[in-house]
Amino acid sequence: MEQPSRYHLIDGLRGLAVVNMVAYHFLFDVYILYGLLPGWREIGAVRLWQQGICWTFILISGLSWHLSRHRVRNGLLVNACGLIVTAVTVLVTPGQAIWFGVLNLLGCSLLLATWAAPLLRRIPPAAGLIASFLIFLLTREVSRGVISLGGTVLAELPEWLYTSGWLTVFGFPAPGFTSSDYFPLLPWLFLYLAGWFAGRLLLRRPPRVLSVRVPLLGWVGRHSLLIYMIHQPVAVVAAMAVSQLMQQGV
Repeated sequence: MEQPSRYHLIDGLRGLAVVNMVAYHFLFDVYILYGLLPGWREIGAVRLWQQGICWTFILISGLSWHLSRHRVRNGLLVNACGLIVTAVTVLVTPGQAIWFGVLNLLGCSLLLATWAAPLLRRIPPAAGLIASFLIFLLTREVSRGVISLGGTVLAELPEWLYTSGWLTVFGFPAPGFTSSDYFPLLPWLFLYLAGWFAGRLLLRRPPRVLSVRVPLLGWVGRHSLLIYMIHQPVAVVAAMAVSQLMQQGV
C-alpha cells in the first residue's frame, strides 16, 4: 500500500492520549502516593478515564505497526524503556513498583506481531478484528481466574496457572503479586491485534482525514516515548509540591 510520509491525525490522537496520561499520573501521585484520597482510582469516572487512555494507546500502537520501518529495533527499545521504568520505581517507590507495565506490553506485542505477521496476513482483516476484540473481552478477567463476558463468568481457570511467577506476564499472576501498572499479554495483546487488523482495514484505502494536522498534539504524539519516560519524575515532584500545599491548607 502506498503511504504518505506521515498520518498526522494518528499522531494527534496519540498526543491526546499522552496529555491525558500525564494528567492521570499527576493526579494518581497526588491522591494515591501521598494518600490524600486512597480510593480515587476506583471512582467510576476515573476508572473509565484510565481505561480510555489505555485502550487508545494500545489500539493506536497496533495500527501503527503497519507504519513502522524498524519493528524489531523499536520493540526492543520499548521493552528496554519498560525495564528502566521498573528499575526506577522499585528503587524510588517500591510500594507502587511497576512490573510488566504498558511499555513492556507494547514492546512485546510489537515483536510478537512482527514474528506472527505472515500468519496474521492470511486472516481476513475484518474477521481478525472481530475475533481479536472478542478474545480480548473474554479474557479481561483472566488475572482473576475466570473467562467472562459482560460480567458473566463462563469458565473458571485451573489454580495451577497462578502458582508460578513465570506466568505473570501472560496474565496469570502468582499469589502476592502487585503492580501499579500491570498490562499482561492476556488480555491486552488481543486489543493490540485488534488495532493491527483495524490498521489493515483503514490503511488499505486511507481516508484523507488521516492527513489532517493537529497542532501541538501531533508533536506530542511523535515524541510519546520520550515524554512517557520523563513525565513521571516531573509529575512526582509536582505532586509532592501540590500535596504539601493542600496539607497546609493553602
